[in-house]
Amino acid sequence: MPARRVAQDLEYLNLAVNNISKLQNLQRCESLKKLDLTINFVSKAGLLTVESLRANIHLEELYLLGNPCTDWHGYRQYVVAKLPQLKKLDGQAIKPSERIVAAQALPELEAGLLAELRAEGVDVEAAGAVEDDSLYDESGAAVEQVPETGYLDDKGELVRPWCAATRILEHRELEKVNKEAEDKKKEATSKPSLDSPAQKPPRHEGFPEIKEGERIYQKNEGRWDFSLEESPDGRSLVLEVAVGRFLDTSLIQTDLQPTHVRLLVKGKLLQLLLPCEVRPDAATAQRNTTTGQLVVTMPKEDPSQPIMDVAKLRPKQPGTTGTAPAAAAAGGRDAQPAAARAAANKAAAAGGAGGSIFNIVRTPGAAEGDFVIKEVRKAAVTAVAADDDGDDPPDL
Repeated sequence: MPARRVAQDLEYLNLAVNNISKLQNLQRCESLKKLDLTINFVSKAGLLTVESLRANIHLEELYLLGNPCTDWHGYRQYVVAKLPQLKKLDGQAIKPSERIVAAQALPELEAGLLAELRAEGVDVEAAGAVEDDSLYDESGAAVEQVPETGYLDDKGELVRPWCAATRILEHRELEKVNKEAEDKKKEATSKPSLDSPAQKPPRHEGFPEIKEGERIYQKNEGRWDFSLEESPDGRSLVLEVAVGRFLDTSLIQTDLQPTHVRLLVKGKLLQLLLPCEVRPDAATAQRNTTTGQLVVTMPKEDPSQPIMDVAKLRPKQPGTTGTAPAAAAAGGRDAQPAAARAAANKAAAAGGAGGSIFNIVRTPGAAEGDFVIKEVRKAAVTAVAADDDGDDPPDL
C-alpha cells in the first residue's frame, strides 16, 4: 500500500517518547482521531504550531503530557480554543462550558504568549513556521556528530539539560555500553573452560601437509578404537582400527611412511609414530566384511632388529607389551618358511591380496569402476572373502 494511502487511513498515531519539538506535517492524516505526543519536547514556543492540527478535522484526542509546554499557565485553555474539534485533552473530557471560556480567553492568551516568547528572545515567526531540524539529516535520522549539551558542575559531574540533543547523546552512550557488555560476554563464552566440552577438530579434505623438520604428533581426531602391535612372527607391525562395519571404503585414505602412518577416515585424522622403520612399498591393508575392522600390515625394514621403543605400541590385551614372542623374534627373517616368504613377496608385488591401493578412491568424473590414488606409498584396502570373515585378517 502506498505511504500516502496509509497516512490518509491512519486513525491512531503514537509518537510518545520521541524528540518532537513542534506539531507539523500531519495534514495528510485526514482520518486521524487520536494523537499521542506524551513525553516529547514541545516547548512553550511549540504551542504556536498547535494550530496546524486544525486540518485534522476528525481529531478527537490529543496527549501532550510530559512536554515543557504543559508548564505554561494558559496551556489547556490555549489548546482547547485553538482546536475546537477536540473532545479530550490529556485524557480529560472537554466540557462545552470549558470550550466557551477558552474561546473567550484566547485573544488574551495569544497576546501573553507572544509577549513572553519575545521577552525570552524567541523568534516568534520562526518558532511558529519552521522546525529546527539541525540534529537530523534529510532522511530524518540523527546526524553522526551531535554537539555536547552538558557542562561540569561544582562537583565535576556532567550535567545535561533536558532537550532533544541530550536524548540522542544518552541513547548513543547507552547503546555503546550495551554493545561493549555483549562483546565481553561473547568473548567470555568463546574461551574454553575446564567444564566446557572439547571443540571438535575440523574435517580434512586431504592429509595435512607435514613440512620438512616439523615434529609429528600422535593424533586420533575420530577417537577410533585401535591397536598397534608386532605380528606373532616379529616381522611386521600390525595396525587394527575399528572404523565401523557400514563405513564405505572410499571414505578411508592411507598414507604410510617409514616412520609414521596416517589414516583419514571420514575426514578425521589418525596419525601414529611407528616404533621402528617399515617398508611402505610392501604394506597391505584389509577390511573384515563382517565387522569392518581395518587391518594394516607393515613389514619391518629390519625384521631381525627387536623393537626398543615399546611405548609407541598399543597392544590389544592390556598388560602386554605388544611385541612378538622372544622365540619368533629371535628366528628373524630366516625363521619364516620359504613358502610363506614367497607368498608374501607375491602379495607385495601384486599390491595386496585383493588389489592395490589404486582401488580405494574413485577419480572425480571417471567411468564406473575407475579408481585411482596418486600417492604410491599407500596400503591397499581389500575386503576379506565371505567364507573367511573371522576377526583376524587372512594370511598373506
